Amino acid sequence: MKKRTDIYRALMENLSDGVIVVDFDGSIWMVNTVACQMLGLDPNGTVGRPFGEVFVALEHLDEFTGIMLDAIVERGDMIRRLVRIPVDGEVRSLSVTTSYLWSGDGEDGDVVPEAVIAVTSDITELRELRENELSQAQVIETQLEELQAAYRDLETRNEVLSAMTWRVRRMRVAATLLVIGAFLAIGIWHVRPLDLFSATAAPDANPGIAGASLETLTTMTVAPREFRSTIALRGHLSPGQVAEVVSPIESHVSAVHVAPGDRVAVGDRLLDLDTSQLVAERRRLEVNQIKARERLAGVEGWENSPDMARARRALRRAKVALDESERHLGKTAFLLDQGIIPASQHEDAERQRRDRQLDLEEAVRELETVKARGGGEAMRVAQLEADTARDRLRENAEKLALARIVAPTGGVVMSARGSGDSPLARGSKAGQGELLLRVANLERLSVITEVNEVDVRKIEAGQRAWITGPGFPDLEVGGVVARVSSRADGGRSPTPRFRVEVVLDSLEPGARERLRVGMSSYVTIVVYDRPAVLLVPIEAVEQAGSEAWVDVVGGTDGGAVERRAVELGLTTLDSVEVVQGLSPGDRVVLP
Repeated sequence: MKKRTDIYRALMENLSDGVIVVDFDGSIWMVNTVACQMLGLDPNGTVGRPFGEVFVALEHLDEFTGIMLDAIVERGDMIRRLVRIPVDGEVRSLSVTTSYLWSGDGEDGDVVPEAVIAVTSDITELRELRENELSQAQVIETQLEELQAAYRDLETRNEVLSAMTWRVRRMRVAATLLVIGAFLAIGIWHVRPLDLFSATAAPDANPGIAGASLETLTTMTVAPREFRSTIALRGHLSPGQVAEVVSPIESHVSAVHVAPGDRVAVGDRLLDLDTSQLVAERRRLEVNQIKARERLAGVEGWENSPDMARARRALRRAKVALDESERHLGKTAFLLDQGIIPASQHEDAERQRRDRQLDLEEAVRELETVKARGGGEAMRVAQLEADTARDRLRENAEKLALARIVAPTGGVVMSARGSGDSPLARGSKAGQGELLLRVANLERLSVITEVNEVDVRKIEAGQRAWITGPGFPDLEVGGVVARVSSRADGGRSPTPRFRVEVVLDSLEPGARERLRVGMSSYVTIVVYDRPAVLLVPIEAVEQAGSEAWVDVVGGTDGGAVERRAVELGLTTLDSVEVVQGLSPGDRVVLP
């Protein structure tokens, strides 16, 4: 069981979600580091303790505790719930899924639950995005209702105007009939005409009714004005330039002369690397170089070398021996003819002569072989060996010179290791190419921030930005977008995030002293800036698909209202840019 538990623990530590395992006796079997971070627990004092002792006393975990207790009591199917937990002054939204660890230890081999497994996922950012979407949807819905109400109000006004027009027409007809009847009555009764009912006093069409309706309308005169669209992001201050100091050789650190936070200038001594192995290797390389030089010198004077002298002496001795054997053979041939010696003695002389001839041929071949050892190929090999020995000795000297590591640029020393690793100290292993330190140039600062996949297409290098922060509330610093990542950074965020770097403008000494690396900051990037555009309120625009219209009072003297098609651009919270269809000075009718 212990071995299986160790395997479970190793697996849980590699998960991105929090996992807690509690048996039905109330003891906490396992809990990974991610769960401790989400719930604000101590990872070193949780495993093995009773669940009630750890969780019941923590009031901010009441919802989570209730879910775990329900799962322990019910022992039913998998349950998924959402809880909100305050941790480190921040309310986190967690998705908690409870299931069970089953085993076959029941009676008759039945499968029974052995422990409760709670898997927690941090959905705070996802929930905030959802709340923002709902808020935006509510704003849009409110604006739509306002547009609908304005439209209904306009329809009501039109109905009222239609009713008034109909009444005027009826009054005109009634007045005409009344005037005709009056004239008939006067003619019949020969009564003097009454000026009261004369034609000049009859009510005619009111010429000011149209003007009165225009005066009651709310209008605005369109004038060019500056239009700027921005994106607000949050990030942190970072050094504008960071130089990485890597180990040039495979060695160990013998001395450290700086600590993180120290200021250094170009060429200041940072640390030393152990050179004992390089010194030992240098001695060996010097011996190899001496031997290679000796071999080269021997090949260059090979004609006068001892080997050539020995080969020549051997050849001379073989010639002398051959001459002696030939004289002896001639002498034995004369004595054999005189019958003084037997034929066998002459035959021995012939055999000795043949042996001396073979010795001479062997001496000639040996001289040629020894001479070839000092020829062109041997000379080339010896020269290459000498050059190789020289180059290796020079490389060793260069490595010895690199063992003293200095600052490549001025700035502040930064650690290259994480908080969980041991600091760089004497005796630390330094592999070739391994990052040892960083030197941050703080003369120029930048802000590192992230942007979502919707807004990243709006940001480009070279755009202006403004930086503020809670650590420097009354200071606003300008900057320029330097880089926009073309690839989303990996992380726990459910939506892709792209890294953006904004380089700050040059700062005055007083302002520079107020900024610190790592401070949180707010970045406002100007993604659209036009000095003169025409803006109208959103409620003044009527849209249907891709087409849009506005009501404009025609003529400079306040003529009739006309509906005009327009082309729209960007939209703010309350206004919209009109690209085509309007001119400066036009009067737009507002609801």
